[in-house]
Amino acid sequence: MSPLRAFLAGDFESWRAALEPAPPLWLFVHVPKTAGSSLTSDLAAGLQPYRSLHIDHLDRARPALQRYDTAVDQALAAWRETPFRFASGHVQQRHVARILQGVPGTRLFTMLREPAARLVSDYLYQRSPMHPLAEEMRRRVPDFGAFLDLPGQRNRAARHLVPKPVLDAGDAAAAIAHVEAHFAFLGLQEHYQLSFRALTRMLGQPRVPAARLRVNSAAVAERAEIAARLADPALAARIAAANAVDLALYRHFAAGWQAIAPRLETWLAADPAPASSPAGSETTPRP
Repeated sequence: MSPLRAFLAGDFESWRAALEPAPPLWLFVHVPKTAGSSLTSDLAAGLQPYRSLHIDHLDRARPALQRYDTAVDQALAAWRETPFRFASGHVQQRHVARILQGVPGTRLFTMLREPAARLVSDYLYQRSPMHPLAEEMRRRVPDFGAFLDLPGQRNRAARHLVPKPVLDAGDAAAAIAHVEAHFAFLGLQEHYQLSFRALTRMLGQPRVPAARLRVNSAAVAERAEIAARLADPALAARIAAANAVDLALYRHFAAGWQAIAPRLETWLAADPAPASSPAGSETTPRP
């Protein structure tokens, strides 16, 4: 049984045993707007050396996927010289496959979020001053409806997690099977605290979250307006139709988390108490 399947079955001891010994590299496949920046910041503090797989968004000479190809190739060359323990980035599945080939034994983990909420958060973030292309985004994509029409925003989570042929076929069952077979851990933003505690237990560094990064608190009115629109069944159906694989992935793993959450809480509580987060810090990342 794969580690993630053992975890979702509630067999936490087998899950942990299946991950020993420690891998040469932990790779966080960061689906945008799943609290990943906060998660990465917290984890990187205890998993040094750390490598960020980032690109320059202002460099428009080549498509983003090709720029990520270069970033991954550069990271692999650096790893051969001086191995790092942890890497993360908005890498898509072709980049993940390249890393697995370059560093055999790499272990993968990720986070998911309810697809409609993730889309809203991503839309608002890309229009905010935090994003380097915000002005261009506002000109090119005037509203949330236009954002939903962008091909690159459809099944965004699946683009990072499953092979392109599976995504192109819209094969939700194959997508679920791929993630279960290849990932060591999958958390949910809706269960962020519990996900973080389980993840750090897997990494041998049990603790609670502290960081809270890239929080877009300036778009309250716009977020409320979109939330009201999401109550429209026609818009909900439109999102579901364009993101069927993402929705299937989320529903499957959310159901798994719902089933195991009480047992996981008990299992984690049986371990020594994790260190407390800094006094006064916010411990739950928000959209």
